[in-house]
Amino acid sequence: MKIFKRLTALFCTGGMLLMSAPHCVLTSHAAQTVKLSPDNTFTINNGEFEGWGTSLCWWANRLGYSDSLAQQAADVFYGDEGLRLNIARFNIGGGDDPSHNHITRTDSNMPGYTKYSNGKITYDWSADANQRNVLMRSIQAAGDDMIVEMFSNSPPYYMTKSGCSSGSADANSNNLKDDQYDDFARYFAEVCYHYQHDWGVKIQSAEAMNEPYTNFWKANSYKQEGCHFDQGSSQSTMIVELQKAMRDKGMGDVILCGTDETSIDTQISSFNKLSNDAKKAIGRIDTHTYGGSKRAELKNIALSNGKNLWMSEVDGSGTAGTNAGEMSAALWLAQRITTDVNDMNASAWIMWQVIDSHISKNGYNGRKDTGMVDTQKGYWGVAVANHDANKIVLTKKYYAFGQYSRYIRPGMIMLNSSGNTVAAYDPEKGQIVAVSYNTSGSSADITFDLSDFAEVGSTANAIRTSKNENWKNVGTINLNGKTLNATLPGNSITTFVIEGNGSIGGNEIKVQADKLSGSDSWKQNADTDFHKAFDGDNATYFDGTRAGWVQADLGAVYDLSALAYCPRQNYEYRMVDGYFEVSMDGTDWQSIHTISENPTFAMHKVKLEKPITARYIRYAVPEGKPRNSYNTNDVYCCNVAEIKLYGTLNPEASFTKLAPEATSGTVSWKQQEGYNYGKAFDGDTATYFDGVGAGWVQADLGKICELNAIAYTPRKGYEARMVDGYFSVSEDGTSWQTVHTIGRMPTSDTQTVMLDAPVKARYIRYAVPEGKPNNGVNTDNVYCCNIAELAFYGAVLPNAVISNTIKVEYSEKYHQVRFTWDKVEGADRYGIAVYLAGKWRVQAQNITDTVYTTPKNLTPGRTYKVAIAARVNGKWDTANAIKHSGTVTIR
Repeated sequence: MKIFKRLTALFCTGGMLLMSAPHCVLTSHAAQTVKLSPDNTFTINNGEFEGWGTSLCWWANRLGYSDSLAQQAADVFYGDEGLRLNIARFNIGGGDDPSHNHITRTDSNMPGYTKYSNGKITYDWSADANQRNVLMRSIQAAGDDMIVEMFSNSPPYYMTKSGCSSGSADANSNNLKDDQYDDFARYFAEVCYHYQHDWGVKIQSAEAMNEPYTNFWKANSYKQEGCHFDQGSSQSTMIVELQKAMRDKGMGDVILCGTDETSIDTQISSFNKLSNDAKKAIGRIDTHTYGGSKRAELKNIALSNGKNLWMSEVDGSGTAGTNAGEMSAALWLAQRITTDVNDMNASAWIMWQVIDSHISKNGYNGRKDTGMVDTQKGYWGVAVANHDANKIVLTKKYYAFGQYSRYIRPGMIMLNSSGNTVAAYDPEKGQIVAVSYNTSGSSADITFDLSDFAEVGSTANAIRTSKNENWKNVGTINLNGKTLNATLPGNSITTFVIEGNGSIGGNEIKVQADKLSGSDSWKQNADTDFHKAFDGDNATYFDGTRAGWVQADLGAVYDLSALAYCPRQNYEYRMVDGYFEVSMDGTDWQSIHTISENPTFAMHKVKLEKPITARYIRYAVPEGKPRNSYNTNDVYCCNVAEIKLYGTLNPEASFTKLAPEATSGTVSWKQQEGYNYGKAFDGDTATYFDGVGAGWVQADLGKICELNAIAYTPRKGYEARMVDGYFSVSEDGTSWQTVHTIGRMPTSDTQTVMLDAPVKARYIRYAVPEGKPNNGVNTDNVYCCNIAELAFYGAVLPNAVISNTIKVEYSEKYHQVRFTWDKVEGADRYGIAVYLAGKWRVQAQNITDTVYTTPKNLTPGRTYKVAIAARVNGKWDTANAIKHSGTVTIR
C-alpha cells in the first residue's frame, strides 16, 4: 500500500431530495474536546479503511473522448498530487434501444456492450471506449491501492419489459423480464470477465442493481438508465443468479454487493427481506445516503451478518457555514463525510460524480451542456470539465474532499470520534490523522486528547482549506504532552497529522490456533468452537455450553497489561459474571477481571491496574443458574465472539539471555569510536551505534544456540531509521536467513519480538537495506543503521552428538526398518524425525532405548531422509541430529 507515500510533499501543496446531515457548529466560547484512542476503533471491517472514490458514470463517458482531459482527470482525482482517490465504480451500461432519443443529458446515455437484431445477440468490445479510457488512466494514477467495482443501472433494453433501459412503464414495478434474470446476470458477468481477462482490470466487487426499490426509473426518462427491482424475491433472485454467472466465468472470488438503495432506511428493509441464499451470496452491504437516518442500525445489521459496509454513493447541492461563500458547498461535503463515516463506520466513502457539469459551446451528441456552476451556492460534483479550454476546473468542494482523501489512507484504522472530526490511525507508520471542520463564522478552539497512545510526537502538522487557502500547510503546532490544542478558523477544514504510536495497553499478543483449547461447543459444532474466540472476526463466536471455557497458551511468558472482549451479538448478557484468569503453569489460576455489567456488542478493552506475568489466560463462566438480573437462562453459557490480549513479552522469564562472545559491524558516522557497533551491546540504552548507509551490527554467540526472541532499543529521536531494518541469522556466518523485519516505526522503548518459530543460530545480525527509504516515515536520503541496544533470548544447546554411524536393518518381508545407534551420555529420551514435504516431521519422541523399529508395510522403493536426536537435560539437540541425518530406501 502507498500509505503516506510522499507525505512530506503533501504538506507543501499548497435532482433528489437530500436529507440534511447533523453537524456541530463550533463557537469561540469553549473548546471542544475530542478523545482519540487506538483502542476505540470502528467495528466494520475490523476498523480497516479501504478508501475514497467516485463513480465514473457518467462524467467519464462525457470526457473520455479526449486523452488530454482523461489524463488530467486521472491525475487530479487519482494521482498523488490530487485527491488520491483509490476506488472507481465503473458502470456497465445496458444500452438503450438505438431508435430511442429521450435521454437529454450529454453524459448519461451509457452505451451497452451488445447489439441485438432479430433475436441474435453479438458483443461489441469497442463500446464504452470513453469511460474505459478514463478507467485505465485512473488505475495507472492510483497504483497498487486501486479498487474497481463494477455496477449496473439497467439491463440491456431487449431484456426489459418496457423495451427501454431507463425504466418500466410503471416506475413502481419490475422492468427486467421474469425469464431474463439469468440472461442479465450472464451479460454482466461476461463484461466483467472481458475487463479482467482481456484488459487486465482486477475487479474487486460487483453489483447488478442500483437504487432498485424506488419509483425513479420510468420508461423514456430524459435523465438516465435505471431499473426497479422489488424487495424480497426479485432482488434475491438477481443476486443469486449473478453469483452463479460469476462463478461460471471463474470469477467467484469477486465480492458481490447489495443493494445500493438510495436511502439508508430502505437499504435496511431491502437487506432484511433478502433470502438466506442472497444474504450469504453478498460479502458487503453497499448503500447510498441520499435519504434516511438509521446509520447505526445499518451498521449493526452489517455486523450481525458478518458483512462489510460501504457508503457507495452520495452528493448534493447542499450548503453549510456562516456567510461562507465558496466554502459553503465545501463545508456541506465535510459534514456529509463526517456523518456517514462516523455513524455508519463505513469502510469506504464514494462520491457520485466528481464532475457533474461540463462547459462546451458545441455540446455533445447534439445536446447542450449545463456550463459552469455557481460556486457561491451549492452544486453537484467537485470539479467542472471545460472542454473548450481543455482543462478541469477545481472548486472549493474539491479541496474539501482532499482534506480527507489525501491523508486518511487505505489500510489505516478508523478511530471513533465525536462532533466535527473524522480520525484514523496508522499503527504501521505510527501516525494519527484528524480532520475537523468549523461551520461557525468565527474561530473555534479544539482539543485532542491523545492520552491513550503510548507515545505521541511533540508537534502536529496542520493543512487547511478555507476561503483563501487550498490545502495550505499552515505550519506545526506544539503538543502539550499528549494533548493537542488547536484553533479552527471560521468556515474552514483542517487536517492534523501527528506522530503517534502504540496503546498504553501494550501491543497485541498473537495467539497461535494450535495453542488454543476449550470446552465443547453447543452440539459440538465446529463452526462455533473455541477457535472462533481468537479468529479476529466479531461476527463469529464460541458457543460454549454450561460452565464452559476457552484458554490460550501464549507460548511464552508475557507481562499482560490489558485484555479485550466482544460478546456474541444478541447474547451479550451471557458474559455477565464471566471472568478472566491467568496462570504461569496452566494449573494454578488467578482471577484478574470479572464482567459485572451487561456489555454492548463491541470490543471492550480492560486495562489492568498493573501488568500481570502469565503464560496462560482463560475466559470462563460460573457453574449453575445465573445470579444476575441480565441473564435469564437456566445455566451460564460460555458465549464470546472475540478475545484480544495485550502486553509485552517477558524474555527473562521465558528464555535464557544469550550473551555474545564477540561483536562486529560496519563503521560508524565519521568513524567515531563513541558511536561504534559495540555500543549496541554495552547494556546502556543511552548510547547507540550510529552506522551509515547499508550498515550492520553482528553478534557471535560462540556456539549454535536456539533463538526464540530478539529485543532491540532504537536510538531515541531516530526511531524512523529502524523501519525496514531486518534481523538475520546464520549457523556458519556465510548462509543467512532473515527472521524478522521491522515494518512499523517503533517507540523509543525496548521492543521485544518473539519469533514465529525457534531458529538455530550462532551469528545474529541487524542490518538496514541499501538506497533511499520509501516507507513514508524515514525521510533520509539513505538508510542509516542506528540502534541503541540489542539482546537475544533462547536456549544454549547441549553438545550431545548422535554417532555418525547409525545401524540400519531392513525387513523385505514386512517392508520395515530398524534403527540402532550408540547411547548418548546424559540422554533420557531419543526422537526420530523424517524429512517430508520440505519439513522435518517427528515420528516418535519418547524412545528410551537406542533402537527404533518403523511400522510395517512402508512403500517399497521409497527413500526417506531420517534424523535421530537425543534429549539431554530436558533440551533436544536437533541441530546435530540433522547434521548427522541419513537416507534409507525401503526394500
